[in-house]
Parts: sequence; C-alpha cells; structure tokens
Amino acid sequence: MKTSQEIIGLRIISIADATDMGLVEELVLSAQGGSLEFVILDRPSDYFGAKVIAFADILGIGEFALTIPSPQVIQDVAHNTAAQELLGEGVRVKATRVLTKTGQLIGEVEEVVFDEKAGKIAACLYRTPDGQHLEVPADQIITYGKDLLIVEVPPADIPARISESNSAAGKAEGSGRPAEDGESAGPKPAEKESGFNAFERKQLEYFLGKTVEKDIVLDNGETWAAGRTMTPEVLKNISKHKTLMEITAHLQK
Repeated sequence: MKTSQEIIGLRIISIADATDMGLVEELVLSAQGGSLEFVILDRPSDYFGAKVIAFADILGIGEFALTIPSPQVIQDVAHNTAAQELLGEGVRVKATRVLTKTGQLIGEVEEVVFDEKAGKIAACLYRTPDGQHLEVPADQIITYGKDLLIVEVPPADIPARISESNSAAGKAEGSGRPAEDGESAGPKPAEKESGFNAFERKQLEYFLGKTVEKDIVLDNGETWAAGRTMTPEVLKNISKHKTLMEITAHLQK
C-alpha cells in the first residue's frame, strides 16, 4: 500500500533508456472508480500545458521511483480527453470533509491510501474534530465528491460524542424516565433543529476565517456573501443543520 504522500514527489524513470523524466507532481483520481487514473509530471501554471502518465502505463511504484516502459507513454493533457474530464471534476479526496450517509460530519481526510498494484483507493485516513486519527476503508465509502467524502459508517464506529446531544431521546424532558403516551419524547422540534452535536460544533468553529463560493442565506434571514470572511458574529446566525451542510458544500478552499 502507498499513501498519496509517498507517491507525490517520486522520480519517474524510463526503463527503456534509464532516463529520469521528472517528478510526480499530482495525482488524478476518478470519483466513479475510486481509483488513480493518471499522474501529472512537473507542470507549468496551467493544466493544459501539463504532461500525464496513465496508471495503465505505469510499471511499478516503488520507494525511490515510479517506473514507466519508455518516454512514449507520457502524454499532453491537451491531447487527452479523459485526463481533461477528470481534472475538470476536481476530485482530490484529500482535505475533503467526511460525511456519513445519515448526515454526521465526522472529520476531514488527511491522507489517501492506494493499492499501488491495482491503482484503487484502499482507504482514507481522516482526522476528527477532536483530534483523533481514524481510517475508513474503501468498501465503506459511498461517494467521492469534490468537497465531501460520503461514507457508510456503522453507528458503532462513530465516536460516542456524536450521539451525546441526542442521548435524552425517548425520555420525558427533564424527568429522567421514558416518555409515556401523550408526553413529549425529548426536545421539541424547533429546539432539536438548532441543536448541534460536538462534531458539528467543531465544524462551525472551522468556518471561522473562511469564505464561501456562493451567497448563503443564514437562519436569521441575513446573507453571508461569497468572498466575505466568516466572523463570530456571522457564525451565531447558523442554527440549522441544513444551513451547516450548505456552507460545508460551498466552503472556499
């Protein structure tokens, strides 16, 4: 297995003539296949002036170098439609936020682990808001998005703090006993709507100093304009999970 950090920066060696062709600058991933499709060589400021190597043309990825059969497998991005399409999708996985299919924000991807022989993503390593370093295997990943990694994480694998804010469900408010017929089980809908769990509160803190790519209507009716820096005063106007998710999806990198 190889992490993206172990692949980026490797020397690219042509076996045919033992020539050093440059360094691996970046990885091009396929969201649909969850796979490494191309590597980008040292490139100029724009992608269309870059050179790429298809994963299918790579002989091996070792500790010292990435090997290719000959310089002929190196292609111009401008002449490779598949590479252009994937670059246009902008799927990078690393540094994207991790969201469970039930809507829990559980962290941010720190590293991607590849099966370097098959070119498939084997796992993603992520950091939780409270500093834990965890792993989600590829078979638990539902969607590789531009800004979010959607995962199928069993409830037992999510740190207990996620459910702490909902631990009173099924009990009468303030009674410490199960709710009986006719009683309200837990917080009223309006109160529950604005109640964020520990992970989501950490996510809100992460917004401070950041900007968004589009205007977002906050929960007090005000608009957080694209390009405007998030301040503590603006943060106070986020009270609904729907708004938090919209901001997460459009946060400026």
